Amino acid sequence: MIGKHKLELDTPCLVIDKNKLINNIEMMQKFAAAKSKQVRPHAKTHKCVEICQLQLNAGSIGISITKPAEAYELAKAKIRHLLITSPIVTKHKLATLAKILKLAPETMIVVDSEANLAQLNQLGSELNLSINLLVDIDAGIGRTGASFDTAFDLALTVHQHRHTRLKGIQCYAGHFQHILGHDERQQASTALLNKAGQLKQDIEQATGLINLIQSGSGTGTYEIDSDIASVTEIQPGSYTVMDKEYFDIEYNVGHFQSAMTLLTSVISANHSTHVTVDAGTKALYKEATHPQIISQNGENCDDLSYEWHYFGDEHGKVSGGNLPNVGAVIEMIVPHCDPTINLHDKFYVVEDDIVVAVWDIALRGKLA
Repeated sequence: MIGKHKLELDTPCLVIDKNKLINNIEMMQKFAAAKSKQVRPHAKTHKCVEICQLQLNAGSIGISITKPAEAYELAKAKIRHLLITSPIVTKHKLATLAKILKLAPETMIVVDSEANLAQLNQLGSELNLSINLLVDIDAGIGRTGASFDTAFDLALTVHQHRHTRLKGIQCYAGHFQHILGHDERQQASTALLNKAGQLKQDIEQATGLINLIQSGSGTGTYEIDSDIASVTEIQPGSYTVMDKEYFDIEYNVGHFQSAMTLLTSVISANHSTHVTVDAGTKALYKEATHPQIISQNGENCDDLSYEWHYFGDEHGKVSGGNLPNVGAVIEMIVPHCDPTINLHDKFYVVEDDIVVAVWDIALRGKLA
């Protein structure tokens, strides 16, 4: 594959423009540094060891990840300073966590209940170490996280246990990330994270600990949250490659570039209204937002649309006024990058549209 033009690749496939990727990573890092914030980017988006390493090389303080199986792959690849952002409860996941901590004992984990805290303290005792914990705060999603009413007492208990070490709090508002209007998004996120910051201050005063972490934020609120004094680090993920959902919201600073695109080929053109392509729901995660077609056969176009009418697992429908011929390659920005990436095995990395590397999506399918 190395040396081929991207239009020669078999489809459907994911292509990453390396220069745009690096630009996005460096842009985020410089922005955060100017605001005196750390970046602990979330690898749930790209699921790729090579991209993690680029982020660390650019100055990220560590890597955020959701599942123990994902974290274990990163630890084996010598990616350090991990934050696992979802509670680890089952015996199988706790066994995986034990393996992670043996490779990377500085790893941090979130906790949101007394019951889970007891499990983690017991694991720390068995491993003869103190496990680094952030108290996870429910940001209003109702998904994970302790309530603001219970988080203070939970933090004190973490601090009192012999085999756990309180490092701070996490408050991630995923439901704010795609609020279209910047002002509405800013108002919501600022109110929430200031409330979390007051909680952090109360915990510091009660425990005598200083400089506790306040982690959270995403691609939709990174610029807003970086102006909040109590926030110490941000966890954006999609900024690396971007997607249509994030291009649709209002930012007050410059946009990141569409570093990742999906290529699909026209396989049937027997109708005047549409053509059929080889990317269905097995290649492209279905959202209410449609993909944005940006080119056919390398030529810019704005008159084609990928429609979500039911064309099946293997096929997609492209309509428009200037329909492409059989064999044409369609390039598009995907609606939602995280789950789309999880459908693929590899990234084809290009410079000037020529493949220069093939990177495994090593965390793909690591759901446990």
